[in-house]
This record gives sequence, structure tokens and C-alpha cells, in this order.
Amino acid sequence: MISRVLKQGLTYAAMLAVVALFIFPFYWLLISAFKTKAQIFTLPPQFFPHPVVVQNFVDVFRTTPLPRAFLNSCVIAGGHTLLALFLCSMGGYAFAKFHEAPGRDKLFAFVLGTMMIPAAVTLIPVFIVLTRLHLVNTYWAMIIPGAANAFGIFWMRQYIAANIHDDLLAAARIDGCSEFGIYWRVAIPIAKPAMAALGILVLITSWNNLMWAFIVLREKSMYTMPLLIYLLNGEVRTPYGMVMAGGLLATLPLIVAFLVFQRSFIQGMTAGALKA
Repeated sequence: MISRVLKQGLTYAAMLAVVALFIFPFYWLLISAFKTKAQIFTLPPQFFPHPVVVQNFVDVFRTTPLPRAFLNSCVIAGGHTLLALFLCSMGGYAFAKFHEAPGRDKLFAFVLGTMMIPAAVTLIPVFIVLTRLHLVNTYWAMIIPGAANAFGIFWMRQYIAANIHDDLLAAARIDGCSEFGIYWRVAIPIAKPAMAALGILVLITSWNNLMWAFIVLREKSMYTMPLLIYLLNGEVRTPYGMVMAGGLLATLPLIVAFLVFQRSFIQGMTAGALKA
């Protein structure tokens, strides 16, 4: 009995240590946003800001187009997420349920093979295509590339194959439903947990996309939150207080989104989405 209690206590202590390890960077960002530069670099470090300084937030809003950058990030991340969910769910449904399609398995293997291609390899070709389409420095340059990604298609294919029975689709066809109608009215409602989990992952990735935004966004009016914060760093002087405040404001929307959709996210992660 004592050994069991001791084992549980050690397990909980280890879990708390891991949680503290992951939470500490966000905590440090939070308290640093309310410090002056001297307080941020003081030794020994201050784990509680005293006094609390809000000037960093005032300076960020006064010297940078932060509201516009926030709007840009919402439009880009939201648009990219919706497009990715539509394309990946449609592709996953086709790979899972169109059994008689010629070359289906070979095409699916090819799609999975693209996951081994480093993203940096495709940067120049995609940029050239966007340039010729006159989409550079537009929302579309951030929304379209990577929307139909291999991981999303694989994720949705595995979930749909494991959780949507062919008999249900056959009944819908007998009732006269079209193939797109079956996908939209039957497959999508059942696959909502997997789509919620995929949506959170895509949203976080799109929101934090710095490198691609740095390449295709040229004007301040098009900057996203990560790009705006990155450009606060100067070669000679960096306003660390403003960087911390901007980083906190850029992180909060993702935390709120996860808290709102965490139940659906956990359901999608644990409902057999990776079942063969």
C-alpha cells in the first residue's frame, strides 16, 4: 500500500515538473510584458513584476499597426484553416471510400511520399508561381499554399475509413443523394471530431507562420502578428518590453481558441483517427 502511494506521488510529482517546464516560458513572457527592460535583465531575475508596467502595451499600439496586423492574422489563419479543412476532408473522403477508383492506392502512397520533401525545397517554386499569378503581398499568398497538405489528407482518410461505414453511404446513394451530398451531409458531420483536431493544428501553424510571411508580404498594411513582432528586433537596439508585450498579445488568441475547442480537439485525437 505504501509503495503504491509512493509510486503515485512520484508519478504526480514528475507530471507537475513536466507541466511546469512547459508553462514556464509562457509565464516568463507574461511577466516580462509588464516589466521595463532593466527589470527583464536584472539579476537575480524577478519572478513577479514590481512595479507593474503597462507602458510596453501602450508603445506597441502607438508605434506599430498592431490592430491591422491582428486583423491580417485572423483573416489569413481563418481562411487557411477553412480551406485546409475543406480540401483535406474531401481528399481524405475520396481516398477512404472510393474503392474502385483506378490507381487510388498508388496516388495515396504518392501523397504520403510528399511528406518527406522538406518545406524549404518548395519555397522558390511556389513563390515563382505566386509571382506570375500576381498574388504576392495578398491574403491569397498566405492562404492557398499548403492548404491541401499530405498530413491533413492522411489524417482525415484514416478517421473516415475507421468511423464511416460503407453501408451508410450506400443507403444515402439509394435515397438519391449525390456523391458531394454524401460527403457534405453524411461524412462531414461524423468526421467533426477529426476536423476539429486538424483545425486546431492548422490554425496554430498558420498563425505562427513567420518565414513564408516574411517572403510574400511586402507592405506594413499586410503584416501579420508574428512578422510585426519579428521586425521589432533592431540591429542596434531592440525594445524587449514591446517584443514581450506583442508576443503575449499574439499568443493569447491561440490559447483562447484551444480552450474553446479543447473538448473537440481531445475527441479527435483519441477517437481512432490513426486507426488503420
